Amino acid sequence: MPLFLRIAWRNVRRNQRRTFITLAAIASGLAAITVFFGLSNGFHDQWITNSVRVYTGHIVVFAENYREERNLNRAISDIDDLTDRLEVLPGVEAVTPRIHINGLVSTARNSTVAVIRAVDPVRESRINGLRERIIIGSYFEEDAHRQILLGYKMAERLNADPGEKIVLMVQAADGSIGAELFRLQGIFRLGAVDLDGSLAIIGLADGQNIAAMDNKVTEAVLILDSPSEVAATAGILEAELAGSAYEILQWDELLPQAKEMIGLSNVFTYILLVIILVVVSLGILNTMLMSIMERTREFGIMRALGTRPAQIVRLVLFEAVCLGILGTLLGVLLGLVTNGFLGISGIDLSRWSGAMDLISSLKPVIYPTVHPARIAIAALAAFLTTLLAAIYPAVRAARLSPADAIRSL
Repeated sequence: MPLFLRIAWRNVRRNQRRTFITLAAIASGLAAITVFFGLSNGFHDQWITNSVRVYTGHIVVFAENYREERNLNRAISDIDDLTDRLEVLPGVEAVTPRIHINGLVSTARNSTVAVIRAVDPVRESRINGLRERIIIGSYFEEDAHRQILLGYKMAERLNADPGEKIVLMVQAADGSIGAELFRLQGIFRLGAVDLDGSLAIIGLADGQNIAAMDNKVTEAVLILDSPSEVAATAGILEAELAGSAYEILQWDELLPQAKEMIGLSNVFTYILLVIILVVVSLGILNTMLMSIMERTREFGIMRALGTRPAQIVRLVLFEAVCLGILGTLLGVLLGLVTNGFLGISGIDLSRWSGAMDLISSLKPVIYPTVHPARIAIAALAAFLTTLLAAIYPAVRAARLSPADAIRSL
């Protein structure tokens, strides 16, 4: 170990009170950042997971040009073969076909426009837990024939209860008006205001019948085992379907507003990181200046014995390195332990759940998620902040006049 590093370590251990104060500043600041990052990551991960499962899926396959024209004649015709090909891809948890049609939903008393989603009941419940989101009535029966589920806000608007007759009217693929009588099977609450107020769900066969689509669907939705593998899986999928008349889109292309909101949230997170680091650096700067003032005579003697200014700077910076390493390790450890504790029960934000319904069916309990890369960034930032805060005290110590410093005390 270099001589000045050994002296620096001895100085760190010598004044335990000052060392404790400095370490507390570094560790508490870094722990706060780690916990905030964990909550922010958990919030974003839950937001993305709920959004893709309720709205779009991680990856969606459309027939070529369907999204631009919204023409039901440009739907996917070979859905069974396509589903079989998609389900065997690595990392794919589930695949479900869907039909989306705009239409009119009516009861004997009221009517309203709606987005009608025709689904395979078994596959759909597997990816978004729709069965568990029924709050009144029940989920589809086995064949789901002429059964319909409505969002609770739409049901309130229609003044409809389970068991009542519901009429659906849509413009079919052949240009005719399709109309069918359904029975309200259940009322769901997805937690997303727009869907709870506008979404009606029917069985896939009923959707194909009312829209005159034969065996076609408008899209195939993929849910992946890991959200981090979306880009890689999309690349594999493009290679697998190369030459076919399909369009492949990822969730962030279908939900750009969610991606932008997460980006904005990350900006605020890093602004908070900077604020905390500035506060921590001021505390470190103050503590190290106090250390320099207390050791003025010591530095004067060192200068008188021939220690060069650059060596004085090196000594003080080595002390900062020791403090930075210890404080960073303690801060990361404290932050991870706190995140682990919060991860058991989460943080309940239910008092604000009404406002949180606006955010893609986000549940009111947030569980922290540790992303190693972000923790590494915070730890490196805290360590560098410690070094930067030590530069001014180190330069000040190096500029002390040996004679004046010795006489000062």
